[in-house]
Amino acid sequence: MKKKKAKGSLIGNIVLILAVAVFLFAAWQLVSAYMEYKKGTDEYDRLEKLVEIQTEEPQPGSSAVQATADPGESQPETETSSSAEEAPRLQFTGDHSELKAINSDYAGWLFMNSEISYPVVAADNNDYYLTHTFYGTKNKAGTLFLEAALPYGMQSKNVIIYGHNLKNDKMFGTLMKYQEQSFYDEHRYFQIFTESGTMTCEIFAAYTTTAVSDAYTYGFGSDELFLEYIDTMKGWSVIDTGVTVEAGDQIVTLSTCTNVNDGRFVVQGKVIK
Repeated sequence: MKKKKAKGSLIGNIVLILAVAVFLFAAWQLVSAYMEYKKGTDEYDRLEKLVEIQTEEPQPGSSAVQATADPGESQPETETSSSAEEAPRLQFTGDHSELKAINSDYAGWLFMNSEISYPVVAADNNDYYLTHTFYGTKNKAGTLFLEAALPYGMQSKNVIIYGHNLKNDKMFGTLMKYQEQSFYDEHRYFQIFTESGTMTCEIFAAYTTTAVSDAYTYGFGSDELFLEYIDTMKGWSVIDTGVTVEAGDQIVTLSTCTNVNDGRFVVQGKVIK
């Protein structure tokens, strides 16, 4: 009887030790992830101090709707329309040459609803910036980056930009809010500021897809194929935008992981000015 009790006590102790070890390992992983995220966040906070995004004052006689509380938000409207006059007018006061001096891969600055405000880089591969910040530091936060295969960079027909869906909501961590119609209704536009000018984009679709998807098509052999692509993407959309995309339009595709298998969440906008 004593041997059985001793054996049972030993097994119980082993189970307890294993449980404590698993707990400590999980806690260490969480702390490590938090510290790495914080380092990445601190770097981007420091970088964001180099730029300022302001709302432009409307010119006399202009019919533009002026953003009030949030320069990344559109104002309430009675109906959805694709009008450049209705988009918020934002001014980027950062120095593109200074950002390019920090990182020669700098391609522009993406601003989206005050929650996403980061530099975008263009590299010759899709791997490096998955694990490196804008400053070149190895960090899981990575950097927003263009699809390396784009033929004309920011001038491509479909400008594809990738970013991580971080648990602290940084980078593209808030992109999946566009699953909600109400969120889209209040946040219809985003901007990309480049050396050659501002790309104001009106969102026309948001949906979940996979890592290998027609969503990432960037070459179209004809206007008909492009419009077929647009119809497919709008058919996938989980929000109703009512935005029309025409054959001559340029579009921007923002993509992040859903953190479920190989799922991806995509938000697409057309450049309206």
